[in-house]
Amino acid sequence: RYRQHRAWLSVLGFAFSSPPMGKQEESEVSLWVKYTIFTFNFIFWMVGGALLGIGLWARFDKGWESVGSLSTDPALVLIVVGCVTFLVGFFGCLGALRENVIFLKIFLWSLLIIFILEVVGAILAFVFRDDVKQFVKDQVKKSIERYRDDADLQNFIDFIQEQFDCCGGQDPQDWTLLNKYFNCTPPVPPDLPEACGVPFSCCKSSELRVNSQCGYGLYGPNPTRARTEVIWTTSCYDAVIAFAEDNLLIIGIVVLLIALVEITGIGCAGNMISQIKKQAGYST
Repeated sequence: RYRQHRAWLSVLGFAFSSPPMGKQEESEVSLWVKYTIFTFNFIFWMVGGALLGIGLWARFDKGWESVGSLSTDPALVLIVVGCVTFLVGFFGCLGALRENVIFLKIFLWSLLIIFILEVVGAILAFVFRDDVKQFVKDQVKKSIERYRDDADLQNFIDFIQEQFDCCGGQDPQDWTLLNKYFNCTPPVPPDLPEACGVPFSCCKSSELRVNSQCGYGLYGPNPTRARTEVIWTTSCYDAVIAFAEDNLLIIGIVVLLIALVEITGIGCAGNMISQIKKQAGYST
């Protein structure tokens, strides 16, 4: 019985002990690292392709004659973000699957550049926060000006105003001052039914928004109802800032998770490149 116990202990010791560090074992590429990089990048690759496809579809649907700036054209944002995500995911996915050092280096450096740009951008935004605030306000004004010129932008603005219970960039009257269709500067053209009004998404309840004309004429000379009864008077700029301040912890956690994923991707790619090089060196 004693000999049997010793035999079992020898078997268990052999099963759980590390194998001798020969050249071949030391140079093998870790499957955990390989398929971690592959899995995450395959997901990013698919997401990037979907974003790129949706952006191109929206852009072709609207035509290329009136392409706006990146800050006021949702379709263009989707195309740029989708293209970058698709390419980074492609190089990471294929580089890991084929153990291709060149593709993995492209993936690593792309991810590193993106991470550095994010950090530098965050620092600059904090240092020049007053300029950033003014830039955001200017872009909001441009978005209000182009509200009827871009269907995607229109839907995005309507979504913001409905979700944040707000109206206008810095004031609901931005609509009557900045947008030519809602303009209320005398003399008001008689062929503009939206003049001296605001979009339906400014209206306070879904019952009111059923009538797409619920915001018409509220800033005209003879409004039929008090503005405070019909539309939100909080500016969207203030509403979004208040939402961000109330959810700083969640935003911080999301930012840290994104940074952690990027750092992990950089580390895994660097580790796999090193393992592939060792494998190539030992096999020759």
